[in-house]
Amino acid sequence: MKFRDLTIKPISDKTALVIACDVSAGIGEKPDDLVHVTADVTAAFALRVPLMELLCFGATPISVVDTVGNEMTPTGENMIAGLKQELRRGGLSDISLNGSTEDNMPTQTTSIGVTVIGIATRRVDDLFQKQPMVIYQLGRPLVGYAVKQHFNDLFSYNLINELRSDSAVIDMLPVGSKGIAFEINQLAKTHQLEIVDSSVMETEEMAKSAGPATVALIGVKPEKRRVFERHFPQAHYLLSLN
Repeated sequence: MKFRDLTIKPISDKTALVIACDVSAGIGEKPDDLVHVTADVTAAFALRVPLMELLCFGATPISVVDTVGNEMTPTGENMIAGLKQELRRGGLSDISLNGSTEDNMPTQTTSIGVTVIGIATRRVDDLFQKQPMVIYQLGRPLVGYAVKQHFNDLFSYNLINELRSDSAVIDMLPVGSKGIAFEINQLAKTHQLEIVDSSVMETEEMAKSAGPATVALIGVKPEKRRVFERHFPQAHYLLSLN
């Protein structure tokens, strides 16, 4: 089944394969790239998106597949190095990494697709429970050169794992190119809820792209809101879903 940006394939009553993917193009060191960064950085951010999608869902990544639209040497090799570094950053250096490169045709722009496969131990039916929540925002929308400039401000995989395991958290969702407002609507749709304080949705920041998952939304149990705020002061309140 398709759930948000994930593909979920149950393999038992309580276990499912969870698959996420992302693509990056025009960002790298090639002559026609629009944003110029090293290839390892391009690959790392392409991996960050599907990794965040799986971790926010509560899945454990087990395999990464990269599809590099460029030659192996030097672009592909640099991208693989970036992928491995990002996996280490997430404490996932032991999972399998495989892929392919384009060595038949010369290329003028950089491109890479990344697919991450994980395992989740949760029932699919549990995803659609109607449960009121308060929504918090972690991070801020960044895209293009702004991501590079604020690299050290991006929230970590460790923080996402800590949030996901907190008893106050009902649901989590990373935000990318579609913006915060779109993903809040996804949370509301999933849990059959309505947005309270809808004026917040009309602010300029709600429509901005969050690039390679530079924002995460956290749905919290209303009765545990104060405890959550003490534990995670870096997350700020947005609105409520009832």
